[in-house]
Amino acid sequence: MAEREVPFIFDDYVDMEFGTGCLKITPAHDINDYEIGLRHNLPSIDIFNDNGTISNQAAMFVGVDRFKAKELC
Repeated sequence: MAEREVPFIFDDYVDMEFGTGCLKITPAHDINDYEIGLRHNLPSIDIFNDNGTISNQAAMFVGVDRFKAKELC
């Protein structure tokens, strides 16, 4: 486990009429998430090394190839 705090934020991007009205934000994954992250000063955590293995930032599966790590989840 990464043991990072996951904050609750409120943003106009989320459509309260669609689904639960909740949205998981991953600033390093998607441009819309990135922009929301900027607005709320969320960290953008890159969990991949240049060779496609999992970095120390992930706190689990460190050094494992990204495709193998996906199978392990």
